[in-house]
Amino acid sequence: MNRRTLWVLSAIAFLTLPLWGKLLSALGLLNPDADQLTRYFINKGLFAVALLAMLAKWDGLRNYGFKRGKSWWFLLPAAPILILTTLVMANPEAQYGFDLVTALGWILVTIFIGIGEEGLFRGLLWRALEERGVLTTSLVTSVLFGSIHLGWVFEGMPLHIVASQVVFGVGMGMMFAAVRLVSGSLLAAILLHAFFDSGMLIASGGVQEIYDDTMSVARLLVPGIAFFAWGLICILVVQRRRTTRAIPPTTEVPRSAP
Repeated sequence: MNRRTLWVLSAIAFLTLPLWGKLLSALGLLNPDADQLTRYFINKGLFAVALLAMLAKWDGLRNYGFKRGKSWWFLLPAAPILILTTLVMANPEAQYGFDLVTALGWILVTIFIGIGEEGLFRGLLWRALEERGVLTTSLVTSVLFGSIHLGWVFEGMPLHIVASQVVFGVGMGMMFAAVRLVSGSLLAAILLHAFFDSGMLIASGGVQEIYDDTMSVARLLVPGIAFFAWGLICILVVQRRRTTRAIPPTTEVPRSAP
């Protein structure tokens, strides 16, 4: 696929993502009176299916990272997310508000979210940008990933909370980019994304409980900045190692005897 087509598809998918729910409602596919789980299941599920169908049509899923990973070292850049999610779920003050069946339903929703968002940012957009280098690709896709949280402004959320979510999203994006880079696969980033979302959602008892106007800014800014720094370090290390390996060792030519 040529670069122009990649950019067109990326722009279409990126602009569609925040409007997807409204589009489904306009088409009568999303009942506003349905319960929260059902609405998210249809919304995120259909977006994931639509994106997968588009990527499969244009060059096949493997070319966008849907393949087996090359290394388990991705667990190292993923460690902060794994630790934070585990601590949140183990917190004695966690509000587990779902029965087992509902919890499984939300886990499936987070898998759809992982497929849709990672397929877009670390799949389609990643491929469109990859010729510009690893660092640029990681930074741009992370900033764009953080920017989708600006949509909460239109849901009436205070601006300072939204800004904090953007920073947190950019930091998370760098972590997912590092995982994508180290593993050589999009699947690791999808699973990590789903693990984080499901852990936070189930431990808090719902989507609105995660994103409320009482959320402390520090709870988002501090880990967001830390995640960004850690992801950036991991990406720079990988980039340096690859550059070093790409340079063939120099050999000295023996001087001829006078």
